Amino acid sequence: MGSHVRRWTAILVLALLLTGCGERSETQTQTQTPVLQSAAPTTPAALGAAEAKARYLTIVEPYNVALEKLEDAANAGKPWRTVRALAGDVARTNAVHAVELRQTAWPEKVRAPVAALLAENDVALPHWRRAGEATSAEELMREIRSASAHSGAKEAGRVRAALGLPAYRES
Repeated sequence: MGSHVRRWTAILVLALLLTGCGERSETQTQTQTPVLQSAAPTTPAALGAAEAKARYLTIVEPYNVALEKLEDAANAGKPWRTVRALAGDVARTNAVHAVELRQTAWPEKVRAPVAALLAENDVALPHWRRAGEATSAEELMREIRSASAHSGAKEAGRVRAALGLPAYRES
C-alpha cells in the first residue's frame, strides 16, 4: 500500500498544481438572495470589471481551499479514507462554484472563457463525486486522475486573463 500512496500522491500533487482557478482571498463569501422574476424576464446587467474580478475570486475560493486541503492531506501521507472525504469536499465545492459561475452575468469578454471552464468542470465533477465515494485507494486514485485530466486550469487561466487577474498562485 505504501507504493500506492506514493504513486497517487505524486499524481495528485501534479494534478492539483494544475487545477487552480482562483487565488486565495480574504474576501468573505457573498450569499445570494433570490431574485423574483417579473412576467417578462430580462437579462441581468453584466458586472463591471472590478465587480467581476471580486466575484470570480469569491466564487472559486472555497473550491481552491478544498483542493489545497486535499493536496495537503495527500502530501502528509494521510490514509486514503481521509483523502476520500476531502475529495468529497472538493466535489461539493466544485458543484457550488459551477452553479455560481453559471448564474453570474459576466462581462462579454469573460463569457467564452467561463463557458469553456464550465465545460471542463462538467466532465470533471462526476469523477470528483466518485472519488468522494471510492471504496478503495485504487478507485480513489483513478477518479482523481480522471478529474484532474479535466482540471480546467488552461481555461481558468483564460478567465483570469480576461478579468485582468494575475496567474493563479497556490498559497
